[in-house]
Amino acid sequence: MKNRAWFFENEKSLITSLKTQLKNVFPGGASVVVKLHMGEPGNNYFIKASFTKQIVELLLSMDCRPVVFDTPVVYSSPRNTPEGYMKAAAGHGYTKEEIGVPIIISEKSRRLSGNLGDYGVASIPLDADGVLLLSHFKGHICSGAGGAIKNVGMGCMSKDTKGRIHNGGEPVYTDGCTQCGNCVDNCPTDNIRIDGSRPWFDLSWCSGCSNCILSCPQSCLTPKNDLFDNLLADAAVTAHSHFKKVFAVNVLRGITQLCDCMADAGPVVADDIGYVSANDMLSADIASLQLLSEKTGEEDIFKKYNKVSSWRHLRAAAKYMSRNMDIEIDRE
Repeated sequence: MKNRAWFFENEKSLITSLKTQLKNVFPGGASVVVKLHMGEPGNNYFIKASFTKQIVELLLSMDCRPVVFDTPVVYSSPRNTPEGYMKAAAGHGYTKEEIGVPIIISEKSRRLSGNLGDYGVASIPLDADGVLLLSHFKGHICSGAGGAIKNVGMGCMSKDTKGRIHNGGEPVYTDGCTQCGNCVDNCPTDNIRIDGSRPWFDLSWCSGCSNCILSCPQSCLTPKNDLFDNLLADAAVTAHSHFKKVFAVNVLRGITQLCDCMADAGPVVADDIGYVSANDMLSADIASLQLLSEKTGEEDIFKKYNKVSSWRHLRAAAKYMSRNMDIEIDRE
């Protein structure tokens, strides 16, 4: 049996459908965490507060108790502390006065065990009656694309876990390099040089995407822990499986090369498509990539720009969720 997602070309049709869809997921009185990325200062493509407010108002009309939530980032940014993130969020219109419900940035987490290790998962969504994943679908330097899975697998993790996912995917050289240059050509951060018959990782910075490992025909590179896509997917599935109720909405507008976590998100790589909703993060992301492929005529437009396949972390998530990649898209 195929999994299901819904596609909407415009905001009005999405909101109309959500009035019914959300009632089928979140009962009246439920505490619902609206999990989204509120944008790095300088970025213009994050999900706008005016759109989030409409989602929040739908939940309030159902007598739910929503909050808007995210976690601090691990890298150098105004958003790497709760206080700094709150200030950045306010600059993008995310305040209680504007949205109508509390804006929560929290580092609190609980340790959960996954297939590849333990993860610090944000306590706020774990404790809520349900989670509404509101994700801007765009590119990402490590995972090719960033959607609902990224919103959970990185965005719902503690700082320590975020760092361990990135560090765990970094390459370690063993032996056998033939100096073919594949790793150099496939590094999205231009970090690799070959010298003395082996690769060195010291030219810029390593994001831990594992792309060089997967590009090496001699298998002379291994990850410190596991491939980035596996770690990201396992963290996401671990958290997703512990949420009491889940619904996902992906926004396929302002589709940029890079993530909302970048001040400069790079060029827009595709025309606006619309919106996708689904009962789980994987269905939302599969449908989003398929619709993007239809729009652009490219199987994976983000690989063209970021060198990293967007499908890898989706396939890893499907494996850990014990399901296939088949999807049925209802076009409203």
